[in-house]
Amino acid sequence: MDYKKYKNSRNLSWEILLREGVCELPVRTSALCKKMGIKLVYGPQEQGSDGYSTILDGSMYVIIRKGLPIERTRFTVAHEMGHILLGHVGTFHLVNREPSGSDNPIESEANVFASRLLAPACVLWECGVTTAEEIAELCDISLQAAQIRAERMEVLQKRGKFLVSPLEQRVYEQFQPFISDYLSR
Repeated sequence: MDYKKYKNSRNLSWEILLREGVCELPVRTSALCKKMGIKLVYGPQEQGSDGYSTILDGSMYVIIRKGLPIERTRFTVAHEMGHILLGHVGTFHLVNREPSGSDNPIESEANVFASRLLAPACVLWECGVTTAEEIAELCDISLQAAQIRAERMEVLQKRGKFLVSPLEQRVYEQFQPFISDYLSR
């Protein structure tokens, strides 16, 4: 994925966290959808799909396959929110499933949005959460999604790339009470 699209997806996740006043982990995706006017429903899926998003009669919908583990459901909801907010709905044919190296750029953009929304790097970093197991537990996401996030966190750690963006600094400030509480446990 080119850096401009990556940055757009990442920044949008931070903007949503800030605008909607999210200040603790795990991010409550169903409450966030409700607050943003996105209807969340269970419905049938194409083979191999966990969810999709659409706009019907001017209303935004995220439709999720029933019976998914809660961690997978939460990531799928965030992924589909990404499609809606990034303007993909109605423009591309989208299928939500486990991430793959062969994903098209649109799916990668939605995955970046979802992972940054559910597991903001600055919060993980300040809480000292680095392993996939720790990320999965704190953010209530699947171990597979947490592994991908842990790999990215390792890259950021090596580069010292935290709190560079003013948006990320604001997310960090907004999460300070949560971080303080987490560190005092």
